[in-house]
Amino acid sequence: MRRMMLVLNPRSGKGQALRHRGTAERIASELGIALDVRHIERQGHGKDLAVEAVASGMERVISAGGDGTMNSVAAGLLNTKVAMGVVAMGSGNGYARSLGLPLDPQKGFRHAFTGEAAQMDICFLNDTPFLGTAGIGFDARVAQAFDKSNGRGMLGYARIILKDILGAPPMRVVLKANHETTEKEVLMVVFCNTREFGNGARISPGSLPDDGWAEVRVIRKPPLFPLINAFVQIYTGKADKSPYITNIVTRNATVWQEGTLAHLDGEPMEVGHEVRFRLEPKRLWVVR
Repeated sequence: MRRMMLVLNPRSGKGQALRHRGTAERIASELGIALDVRHIERQGHGKDLAVEAVASGMERVISAGGDGTMNSVAAGLLNTKVAMGVVAMGSGNGYARSLGLPLDPQKGFRHAFTGEAAQMDICFLNDTPFLGTAGIGFDARVAQAFDKSNGRGMLGYARIILKDILGAPPMRVVLKANHETTEKEVLMVVFCNTREFGNGARISPGSLPDDGWAEVRVIRKPPLFPLINAFVQIYTGKADKSPYITNIVTRNATVWQEGTLAHLDGEPMEVGHEVRFRLEPKRLWVVR
């Protein structure tokens, strides 16, 4: 009998993951899968559970939650042959959307149990792994405010962005990549392994999670009316047309920032002024 572990975050999606535990168990039973269901109880617990799953010979580990849950589970599966299935139940679900994974829970669990796995690239910010996007500057401050707010989903993000974007000050950064050093005043710098933040906001339409390269998007703050157009471009997959976005294709970058905050797939994190980014190709098996 096939053996898999389901790592479920009870807090994700206002409890959505917890409500669909029965769905996962029913589908696993139909498929003849012995499913070991575990709940995340603390920060970093997903990694510990994934390591345990590998040690006990599980075939797959299924992450049911948001992008933060997914990153925690992935950290425990690096450099192993145990694949991660992703059932997206968070606020943005940027990684699942970028890969075209099912967002319906029933379809998501079935695909995670039966889909083909492929080797994916993984990125690191100051040695902390992430799979989709990370950023410093305005998007990091939005992620921190969203984490502390009661509103969830796209509307929660939109309220914070609209409230703060006009008064957001530029931030000075010194960016080193591809043997070049650039100093700029920016709104934010986004490190992209996949195309979107979540909720359809495609900040880097050409980014692929398995091509061995990352896109570093350096974004200047537009004036008011071009700012409105920039939001339209991001949500229609036309961010590359913006004159306020500079793209750097690389595997390694170092950025000095005036602030100390970052986000990794929407999870806020203190990283300090010195930010080290790297991409390592094909380090993780993911059901896609």
